Amino acid sequence: MTQPTNQDDFAGASGRPAPEKKPACTRGLAFQLAALGLIVVSGLAGTGLARWLQSPQAVAPKDDNALVLSPRLFPGWNKPDLVLVVSAEQHGYLLPCGCSHPQKGGLERRSNLIAALQARGWPVNAVDLGNAPQIIAPAGLPNVQGLIKYRYAMKSMARMGYTAVGIGEYEASMPLTKTLDEYALNAEKPRVVCANLKEPEVKYPGETKTWQLADPIKGSDVTLGVTGLVGLSVRDRIAKKDKTVDWIDSTPALNTVLKEMDAAKVDLRVLLYMGSISQGPAGSPAEAVACAEAFPQFPLIVALDDTDEPRSDPLYAAIPKTGAKTMLVSLGHKGKYVGVVGVFRTGKAARPFELKYQLIEMGEEFMTPKGKEADQPILKLMEEYTAELKRENYLGQYPQISHPNQATAKGKIPKYVGTGRCTDCHIAAGKVWEKTPHSHAYKTLADAKQPSNREYDPECIVCHTVGFGYESGFTTAAKMPDLKNVGCESCHGPGSLHSNNSTNVALQLAMNPWKAPVGETEVLKARRIRRIDDYCQKCHDPENDVNWTDGGFERNWPKVAHPTPPEEKQDAAAGK
Repeated sequence: MTQPTNQDDFAGASGRPAPEKKPACTRGLAFQLAALGLIVVSGLAGTGLARWLQSPQAVAPKDDNALVLSPRLFPGWNKPDLVLVVSAEQHGYLLPCGCSHPQKGGLERRSNLIAALQARGWPVNAVDLGNAPQIIAPAGLPNVQGLIKYRYAMKSMARMGYTAVGIGEYEASMPLTKTLDEYALNAEKPRVVCANLKEPEVKYPGETKTWQLADPIKGSDVTLGVTGLVGLSVRDRIAKKDKTVDWIDSTPALNTVLKEMDAAKVDLRVLLYMGSISQGPAGSPAEAVACAEAFPQFPLIVALDDTDEPRSDPLYAAIPKTGAKTMLVSLGHKGKYVGVVGVFRTGKAARPFELKYQLIEMGEEFMTPKGKEADQPILKLMEEYTAELKRENYLGQYPQISHPNQATAKGKIPKYVGTGRCTDCHIAAGKVWEKTPHSHAYKTLADAKQPSNREYDPECIVCHTVGFGYESGFTTAAKMPDLKNVGCESCHGPGSLHSNNSTNVALQLAMNPWKAPVGETEVLKARRIRRIDDYCQKCHDPENDVNWTDGGFERNWPKVAHPTPPEEKQDAAAGK
């Protein structure tokens, strides 16, 4: 079925007849001024200046008992009538792995923020846009853990008191039925909301609602209603992943929700809109802006972000008739930031609420104070998560595929032999390796706490062992102790054929594609170094190694470089 244009998606919004088609240049002055303001704010948000202007995010633990929010946060805020913590696009990122510092994000830190807000006596609720699951696993692994991580993400948000969570492309990629069955089939909080799913009561019975009325919030008399909507661009992407998902038109869907919210006497309406805050069809405003203009009944819209780093400040869509404005916020990716919206009653019928906004970076200052980890509810859940990975043997659920050296081998297939076998001959390289963190990478997992059992998490193991996910590679420490840690074959590939025939030039080349060839030019060298860097970043990616930026390879390569000394070359040539 042909989808309508962006404008047609909201034709006849709020019961108004669809506007007559007019040339684009006939927009009114008020609209043009509002659009100009949006452009200016958008441009500022996309520059370093916006980041420089961002409010400080520090949270200082003054003692070991509780987190204390920095007094520089929430400037000019009195006690709000309601506080909304808004989050979005977690992409399966439950906790920072702890492999480098300072890492951002994680559900534990978000929970600590909410607890700190509540400790101020502020009435807090929370909503999430969606795109909570991951669709790409780390280090090239298949997405075996996508569903279990989604379940624990939802359980975490339930413990934090979330009212509603939307859906998007990431939920549909599982596909959507599996995603909803994993959590919403057995739990009602947080409620999965989407107003424009077609026949949800037939396809997903009891698993979604068009909107959710929040439970009474302690200390607040504001009645909160939350709905979700999936925009056209995201529907197009979902259609490529899950063709079973169908939609109804957005305008009648939201009009129905608004009537129901009116009947329930909802004070504050929030829309979780899976549409871009910065992009729209050519000649049209961004999807989220068009939605805000069509439905001014929602003073707060949480929208999709096109970049990892969010805007420091929200966008605003002006409502000329009342002088009110809709706040549009986006939060970037992987839960590195959350937004806090303060809701203040004005006493004015036309504009009943004033909204204030604070973007907060989830830095390490939000970690649980030492000695208090056992009482942290999300850390308890993460212990349950890793315990389930161990109990259900997730290490054994990953298929073993052929390493490129195995796939291209003719005749015998090379197998992994372990670093000890390699260093029997490459003695100098072994001495270099022993001095690097690679030599005890497995132990860091086995010794890890909050949570423990990391050595049973395949998404950790893949970067802390040799050959996990490849034929003859690591499976368990008990079965393959020689393949623990990051060893020679992690970068050079399975080495059995080379170790049995060390003088074979073809095997030498297959084992060391990183070696500089004779007569290499500077251009070719730069390309080769980039290939090595890219390979390293399969594990030293921006999430796990935050310091691998701005020349990370050049800084770290000298620590692990291991050129073969002349005497070893002579021994190899002689077949010793």
